[in-house]
Amino acid sequence: MYINLVLIPFVIILGLLLSIKDNDKNRLLYIVFCSIVLILVASLRSPEWMTLTYNIDTLVYQRSYEYIHDMSWGDFWSAVYGRYWLHEGENDIGFIALQKIIGLITYNYNFFSLLADLLFFIPFGMILYRYSTSIRQIMFAYVFYIALVQVFLFGGARQIFAIGFDMMALLAMANRKTWRAIIFLLLGLSIHFSSFLFLVPLLMIRFETNPRLLKLLHFVCFLMFPVVLLFPNELIVFMGEAVGMEKYANYGNHEIQGGATTFIILIELLSLFCFIAIKRKDLEKNDNMRLLYVMTPFMTLLAPLIHADGAMIRVSLYYHLFLTLLVPYAIDCLINEKSRMVVYVVAILALSFLALQGGGMRYYFFWQV
Repeated sequence: MYINLVLIPFVIILGLLLSIKDNDKNRLLYIVFCSIVLILVASLRSPEWMTLTYNIDTLVYQRSYEYIHDMSWGDFWSAVYGRYWLHEGENDIGFIALQKIIGLITYNYNFFSLLADLLFFIPFGMILYRYSTSIRQIMFAYVFYIALVQVFLFGGARQIFAIGFDMMALLAMANRKTWRAIIFLLLGLSIHFSSFLFLVPLLMIRFETNPRLLKLLHFVCFLMFPVVLLFPNELIVFMGEAVGMEKYANYGNHEIQGGATTFIILIELLSLFCFIAIKRKDLEKNDNMRLLYVMTPFMTLLAPLIHADGAMIRVSLYYHLFLTLLVPYAIDCLINEKSRMVVYVVAILALSFLALQGGGMRYYFFWQV
């Protein structure tokens, strides 16, 4: 079946029903119901189907989980010692630990996925609840997720779990719990070292970057966009070598693949829309908006990296994930109340069209393939 043909109507119809009485309770119910369905869909997919159809390493992750499950604790601690004391290899031990701990409960990879996906959906749901003001904002967020983020959950990429810890770090930093935020960031780093990309936004949140500086930084990143598009490999190599990770630098040593034009244009246009619609005075009046706006310069600058290698979309994901709420903020700032609903309908329909291209993503449950 084509899974998005089911998910998009579900998200929209449920949102419309609950928005009849748009209050905190119904916003929470909406998030809980959508999260449960999306977790089940992400965890019950067939790894073989994902690998063969979309060339994603889902089957590799399944075999890795089964291997780690059978690994002795002695071998595990030897791997930890080798990585952090002897500096051998570049394995992210946190992901091995996550697999080993869940492996104490089950050998089944799909059940592992279900439990691990909670690391993403719980903080994502908390952010949607805390920083949204209406169900239509959350409806947009979930349609955006289905169109542009869901495939990473299907793939089982460990970076998704790292982003989950980064979102927990963001929530902690927003509450001025600096040490808690540091712990969550370190947990994210232990699962995927690219989580290091979230450090600068966290520091900007901690020190409450001035709205004037935020807007200036966003503008400068737009000016840098052509440079990044022309020299993506050089930037990838620089970023990889800067953190001492040769395997990441190697992404920039290949011939530029090109393509991904639709994604790059979409992210840049949405970022430009946020730049135009959200004024400095809006950021000064709304702390929640300012906190999320911190992500806009980085998504603007780094989205073009996918032009060099498709895997680089994961770099931008740390930031463009927050467009789920930034775009609704921008709509609310720019459009008056009478016309706002029309704009939301058009935006949701446009994302739905994107999610339903080619039929809406073919899907098989693990027991089907």
